[in-house]
Amino acid sequence: MLSLNSCALDEEIDIPGGSTDAVSKYLGSWSVTDNTDNEPDLKLNYEVNIDRNSSNSSMVILRNFAGSGANADGLVVSNSLIVEDQLIGAGWRVAGTGKYINENKLSFTYTLEIGGNVENRVASFSR
Repeated sequence: MLSLNSCALDEEIDIPGGSTDAVSKYLGSWSVTDNTDNEPDLKLNYEVNIDRNSSNSSMVILRNFAGSGANADGLVVSNSLIVEDQLIGAGWRVAGTGKYINENKLSFTYTLEIGGNVENRVASFSR
């Protein structure tokens, strides 16, 4: 006799240590201070909302990434948030990596290309 068992995946998985999953710690509203490597005194301030991607449990949507008003997709890998090379909004190209510091801080380095001009950017996310 052959028996097959199956199980449904829960939306959130309980992981020992208190967190429900690797994505949940990134979710929510973040205040961002962002500047270039070349001009550290020239800072941009904006808000980014990070939401769960409903079609992929290890991905998030960064709303207003780089202060663009557009969304970027990010892949969560433990304490890293990876934005692979992608076009957002009106032809902005972005790519970079964020590092989870604690529940109130995320450090992000990324490249931003607008109209052929490329900048290396450093952003501090806080809440």
